[in-house]
Amino acid sequence: MIVRKNISIDQCYIDKLKPFLDKNNGNLSAAIRDSIEIASQALDGKKNERGENDSSNALKNAESRNQMVEKEEFLLIHHTMLEWFINKTSGLLIEESNVYELINPYTIKKIPEFVSYVNALNDRMGWKIKVDAECTGSPEPETAILTLSNGNSYFREVIAQSFALYLSKQMKLDVQGLFNKSNVTKIYFKRVEFLDYEKIPKGFEEHFGAMEGAFREIQKRPEFWKNLIKTYREQNYQRLSMNKKVFEAFVSGNLPSVDDMAREFELLAGKPQETFTLAEHIMIFKELYLTDSIGSDIEVCTEKGSECIKLIHDFTDRKVCEYLIQYYSNIFTSIGYLFTVTSSPHMIVFEFGKNMGINHFSESGLVNSKYEPSFTP
Repeated sequence: MIVRKNISIDQCYIDKLKPFLDKNNGNLSAAIRDSIEIASQALDGKKNERGENDSSNALKNAESRNQMVEKEEFLLIHHTMLEWFINKTSGLLIEESNVYELINPYTIKKIPEFVSYVNALNDRMGWKIKVDAECTGSPEPETAILTLSNGNSYFREVIAQSFALYLSKQMKLDVQGLFNKSNVTKIYFKRVEFLDYEKIPKGFEEHFGAMEGAFREIQKRPEFWKNLIKTYREQNYQRLSMNKKVFEAFVSGNLPSVDDMAREFELLAGKPQETFTLAEHIMIFKELYLTDSIGSDIEVCTEKGSECIKLIHDFTDRKVCEYLIQYYSNIFTSIGYLFTVTSSPHMIVFEFGKNMGINHFSESGLVNSKYEPSFTP
């Protein structure tokens, strides 16, 4: 039966039909019939130009997932529940053994093999995440960029961490940077020659395990941390966190020596002070100051040649303020940089620079060149 109807076709569709029109000497009806036949064959699951049968692959992958669910290797979970789990474990590191459940470390040794394998794994599992990689250097890459695109952003976060850990531990590529957007995740790697396989790579832990250390400590002493957090919260954080030696010195009316402060600073930083720049020292001090909670806030400038620190506090007793000035002066003396100090009722300012002595200025001007508390407690 022949059905004749009037139809409207935009020029863009006429252009797409041009190969069929040329084949049929400009006969539009014949061209449309040929295009419909080709579309029908594609929908029926016939092989495409690459020799793959997309419908067949999709069916096989679905059957494979169903079999894994039946064998209890996989569980069905609603995506909102999965997102909740991922949100609540954000900043914690995945177990290395779990990653090797996904990728066999004895069979995948090169990045092209890795990309091919994880994309095939993605198709089989239905994650809808596409993985690409760029490398520089051979035979072993010196740098690499791993790009994960599409898929659920929460699940992509977990998969990104898994793949990053594999590359870090198996190919000596530690994480140098992480870039996240709603539809893409980029991980930047750099080769490390010496890697302790018993430990988590430093860059990987920094970018993916921000809460790992804190969580481990909470697990060790849960009651202590629960009570401490409760106390801080109930008292609106109006408490101090101070080293015992510093506390003992303050109570006895003394101050920690410069040598003691230097040792404390090295313990906090984890390496000798001479390995840090002044800007790095300032950022470490900022962390220390906020953790101690002695003051209420801090402002810093790390621009070379204009380095300064402004300590903001709410103490009103002059003697307390003078002791704070000397205490923090000892800290900065211990790291070997020259500075001057100015103070006002609720602010202490340290300015660093060349040809500067260790001086203290109050609102009325210079006090003395080697400042000492002007009172006996």
